[in-house]
Amino acid sequence: MLVELDAAKLISPIVHDLHTGGATPVVAIERALEAHIFQCFQNSLVSRLIKPPRVRLHESYFKERFANLKSLAKSGYETWYTEVCCATATGDKIEGLEVSADGIDLLPIDYGFGVSKTIKEKTSTLKRQINHTYTINHLRLGKGLFEEISDTLLSSKTALPQPLIANFTPGPDIMGNRVVSYDDIVTGARTFCECARGFHTTLHDRATEIMPQYAPGSWPEIVASMFDDVTYKSGICHLCIAKEKGAEEAVRYYGISIETYFPGFMDQIVHDLGVDEKTARREVMHILNLNRWVRESALYGVIRELFPDQRVLREASPDWLGRMRIDIFLPELKLAIEHQGEQHYRPIPMFGGEEAHARVVERDTLKRKLCLENGVSVIDVRFDATITKSAIKQRLGKFLS
Repeated sequence: MLVELDAAKLISPIVHDLHTGGATPVVAIERALEAHIFQCFQNSLVSRLIKPPRVRLHESYFKERFANLKSLAKSGYETWYTEVCCATATGDKIEGLEVSADGIDLLPIDYGFGVSKTIKEKTSTLKRQINHTYTINHLRLGKGLFEEISDTLLSSKTALPQPLIANFTPGPDIMGNRVVSYDDIVTGARTFCECARGFHTTLHDRATEIMPQYAPGSWPEIVASMFDDVTYKSGICHLCIAKEKGAEEAVRYYGISIETYFPGFMDQIVHDLGVDEKTARREVMHILNLNRWVRESALYGVIRELFPDQRVLREASPDWLGRMRIDIFLPELKLAIEHQGEQHYRPIPMFGGEEAHARVVERDTLKRKLCLENGVSVIDVRFDATITKSAIKQRLGKFLS
């Protein structure tokens, strides 16, 4: 039995994801790779599986989370220990499964004593099923793939609606010196938001002053060099977009990485407002309405727990949805779950007021229409709804039976 992976089939979904907005190249790669591995195992084993396979790709192994396509064309992308879990009926043990790949390097890991494996297999026989776990030890995507993705984007008649990556690690991750840059997805050309210029001037001057005390190439030199010949543009950062158009718009531009990396803005707030770090944290969370993302993350966790045998995708963008995303999507069940913030129900001055509310309502209406046309049920979870396993289970009862 053979599972065949093909790098060429990653290009279209990656390009689509980047055209949708809110995705970095690395996130788009991992989404496409996970979906491709799922589909390949599903297609090859469909007659024997008693439930859909589950794919777990470990994001933490690839460290350059905000890499642009130009840098990926130099380094490639690689990850380790990707797991595929399958279940067959009792007595139907899968024997001799092989995985081949075209344009994807599957590399062995040396276990010692002359044993090296590309795929590690583990089988567990239970009362009602046999669980099979296939671990792809080391997977690498070559540089040519990213050159082809870049060429596809550059030759497209439709320009990227949002061509920038929010890069939360453009320099040393040292408290007091954290900055956020906005890099071109294809070329990597770097831009900073105009609102940060004063903070950057202070960082540059301070780093230049202490540079002689450090060895060449140390962090003060790196910080100072970050601001040599830089470009600034007004209104491009999360904070400026959130203040003008609402926090959801900032996430629509740059994706949900802000829920993890928001401390990248704290040092600028400390500098600009003259406050301590704790106050700066609260200020950033307030501007970006991060409580909403805490709730959505909790909701995602509950859904994963309720549907352990289903694919549960966050910020999914099926082809038929155009440039919009579904908060939580279970494709095999044709179920979309949307966490609806307060601004979906009434205008909120701090989130863009009437204009932002009108945009949100228009987008919600179109999204619901497209979902229904494609046979997808939409369940809304209000901003004030209880997010517990029992409460959500009650809402989703018909999908659990």
